[in-house]
Amino acid sequence: GKQWYQRRVRGETDRTTLAPYEVHRSAKFGSQTVIFSQDEVDQMKVRSDKGIYLVGFRPAKDIKTHHVAGKSLFLRPTETVYNGSTSFFVALLTRLHAREMVGLVHCVPREGTAGFIGALVPQPEERDEDNEQVRPLGFHLIHLPFADDIRKLTYEPTNQPSPAQVEAAKAVVNKLKAKQFNSSLVENPTVLQFNKTLEAIALEKDKIEETDDNTKPDVERMTKRAGSEMQQLNSAVFPSGYDVPADCKKPDYKRVITLVQNRQREGTLAKVSVADLRLYCKGVRLKVSSTAKKGDLLEAIKKFLG
Repeated sequence: GKQWYQRRVRGETDRTTLAPYEVHRSAKFGSQTVIFSQDEVDQMKVRSDKGIYLVGFRPAKDIKTHHVAGKSLFLRPTETVYNGSTSFFVALLTRLHAREMVGLVHCVPREGTAGFIGALVPQPEERDEDNEQVRPLGFHLIHLPFADDIRKLTYEPTNQPSPAQVEAAKAVVNKLKAKQFNSSLVENPTVLQFNKTLEAIALEKDKIEETDDNTKPDVERMTKRAGSEMQQLNSAVFPSGYDVPADCKKPDYKRVITLVQNRQREGTLAKVSVADLRLYCKGVRLKVSSTAKKGDLLEAIKKFLG
C-alpha cells in the first residue's frame, strides 16, 4: 500500500497540458523516491483472486511476538461455502499442532487488494473437567511483516536496576501473580457499554446503565495483598524524601466524602465542584453516567444520602 505521487516532466511555471507519456509516477521507499512508468504501474496492479493460499511451513518457535504486523483473525471451517473444508481443516490443524509447525499463507481478503503474508497458528480444542468447551478449534491467522517493514531502532542508554531493586520487584510480582487466569473471562467494557446503549434505545429507557470495567486494576485488593512488598519496592527505587507527582497520587476519598457530608448538612452542596462530586461518587461506589451534568450529580448524591 505505497502512496503514489504524480511527477511533472516540465517546470512548475509551464501550465501547458501534459501528454500521457510525460506523466510519471513515483513512490517513496525509505529515503529514496523511485520513478515508474505507466506500464510498470499497470503490471504492479495485477492482483490475486480472493482467498487463502498455503505457500509453506515453518517451526512455530520462529513466529515471535514482534512479528505481528496487524490484527489477527480466527479461522474456522464452513461447509456452506466450501464443501469438504472441515476434513481438510481438521487434518491440517492436527498435523501442524503435532509437529509444532505453522503454515505460511498468502491471504487476499478482498478482490482488488494486494493481500499479505500470514502465519496459520493451530489452536486445538480444549474442554474442562465438565466437558465444557474452553477454547474452540481453529487457526489464528497472524499478519506477518515484510522485510522492509522491520526497522532497527536505536535506544539511548538507561540506568540499570540494582540487584536489590530486581529482588524487590520480583517479590511484588510473585505476590500479585494469579494462579488461574483466563483472559476470555474478562469482558470488553466498551462492548458491554455499547450493548447497554442499544438496549436503552430499543427499550426507550431514560438513562443508560453503567457497566463495570473489570479491566481496571483492583487497587484495594492489590494493596491488601502486596502492600508491604510494594512499599519496599518504592523504598528501593525512589530516594528518601521523593515527592510523588500530583497526577500519580491516590485520590483523597476521605477528604471528599467528609466535604460532601458537611455541605449536605449545611445545605450548601451546590458549592462543591464537579470534580469533587465525581470523586465522591467514585469513592462511595455510586454509579453515575460519565456524561452527567452537575445537576444530575447533585440529585444522585442527595438521593444516596437520603
